[in-house]
Formats: sequence, C-alpha cells, structure tokens
Amino acid sequence: MNIHAINSWIRHLAHNYFLIVIAAVVFFLCKAVIGYFTYRHYNKKLEALNHKLDRLSDEMGKIKRE
Repeated sequence: MNIHAINSWIRHLAHNYFLIVIAAVVFFLCKAVIGYFTYRHYNKKLEALNHKLDRLSDEMGKIKRE
C-alpha cells in the first residue's frame, strides 16, 4: 500500500459527512459518559468530606457545652 492509496482513502473518508457526524456523536457520547462517572466519583468523595465535617462540628459543639 503506497502513500497515494492512503491519501485517496483518507480523501474519500473526508468527504463522507455521515461518518464525520457519527464520529462526532460517538466522541461526545463517550465524553459525557466519562464525565458522568467522574462526577459520581468526586460527588461521593465530597459527601464523605461533608459527613466528616458535620461529625467534627457536632463533636466541637458537645465539647463547648461541657
């Protein structure tokens, strides 16, 4: 396979707008799925941190009352 055949194949794909649209949709769909799982991961960490802060605040309140 020479360079002219590869260029011809790439040129043929570049004019196929249907494939370009499908590739864009697949790219953004994958990006959205990755973003969703990243959001869930960091949201769980943030909830755990908030829980620890609430528990610490409660303990500080108990110490001040004593």
